[in-house]
Amino acid sequence: MSVWKKVASASAGAGGGGGSYIAVGHRNSPYFTLLDHTTPGSLSLSTTYAFPDEALGTSFNADGTYIAVGHRASPNFTLLDHTTPGTLSLATTYVLNALNVSPTVSFSPDGNYIAAGYNASPFFTLLDHTTPGSVSLSATYTFASFGRSISFSPDGNYIAVALGGAGPAVPYFTLLDHTTPGSVSLAATYTTAGNLANGVSFGPNGDYVAVGHSSSPYFTLLDHTTPGSVSLSATYTLAGTSNSVSFSPVGDYIVAGHDTSPYLTMLDHTTPGSVSLAATYTLPSTCYSVAFSPDGKYIGTGFTGSPYFALLDHTAPGSLSLAATYTLAGLIAANTVSFSPT
Repeated sequence: MSVWKKVASASAGAGGGGGSYIAVGHRNSPYFTLLDHTTPGSLSLSTTYAFPDEALGTSFNADGTYIAVGHRASPNFTLLDHTTPGTLSLATTYVLNALNVSPTVSFSPDGNYIAAGYNASPFFTLLDHTTPGSVSLSATYTFASFGRSISFSPDGNYIAVALGGAGPAVPYFTLLDHTTPGSVSLAATYTTAGNLANGVSFGPNGDYVAVGHSSSPYFTLLDHTTPGSVSLSATYTLAGTSNSVSFSPVGDYIVAGHDTSPYLTMLDHTTPGSVSLAATYTLPSTCYSVAFSPDGKYIGTGFTGSPYFALLDHTAPGSLSLAATYTLAGLIAANTVSFSPT
C-alpha cells in the first residue's frame, strides 16, 4: 500500500524543537512560502512572499534573522528580513546577472557571507553580509558552467560547489578555499559520474561531502579529512538522478532526493566514510529538495505533484514515516527547502 494512504500526521516524538520555520521556494506564484513548524511534526502557513519568478535557492543565516533567496528574473537575489519570527519583509536585493539566471544560495556558518551559484558567467558570486541586512560584492569565481548547489564547510573555510548544466561542466565538483574570509580560490576538484552534479552537503564536522549527480551510481561520498583536498570515500547506487542531498546534524545519516521511484533514499553513515541503505520513502514523484531539521528529527522534502511538500518523521533514527504535508501553490514543484536554525 502506498505510504500516501497512511495517516497524514504523526507524533512529533520526544524532545521536539529545532527548525521552527521552513522556507520553501517553488515554481508558481507567489514562488516563496514560509511554513510554521513551531509545533514539531506539524505544518501551517506562516506567510508568503511574492517574487517575479520561481525561487530556486533559500538559506537562513546563523540566527534565523535573515533568509537569502535566489530566484529567476532580475534582481536574481533577495535578502528577506525575518527578525520578527514568522514574518517577512524586504531587506535588500542584488543583481547577480542581467540575464534571467537561476541562483542557488548558501549562508556561511557565521552569517557574514552568502555564496550564490547560477547559470550565467561567472557562475559564482560571494556576497558580503558583515553588515546584517545589507549585501555587497565580496568576490566572484569563474566556472565552466552552472553552479547548481553550494555548501559551506562547518568552519566556513571551504565551499563545495556542484556544477552542471549548459556548457562543459567537468569536473562537476569544485572545492573553493575560503580560509581568507571574503575571498575564494581553487582548493580541489573531483569528477563525478554524469554530465552534472545537482546537490552537495558538507557533513557536520567537515570530514565528508555528499554529492548527488546525474549518472550511475548517482551518489558519491567524498573524503575531506585533509582540509582542502577531496578523495573518493564511497558511492551508492540510487534509483536515478539525485537532485538534492542533506547530512543529518550529527552526520549519522544522509538523505537524497531523486527522480525515480521511490524518489527519496536515506543512507546510513554511522560508520564515517561508508554508506549503506537505511530506509526509503515513496513520494508522489521526482524529489527536488531535501533538508534535515536542526535537531535531525524531521526531513523536509519538495517534489513534483500535489501536495508538493512533505515533512517526514525521523524521530526514530534510521526510519522514515509521514509527519505532515502542505499543499503549495502551483502545479510543478518545490525547488528548495531550508529549516530555520531554531
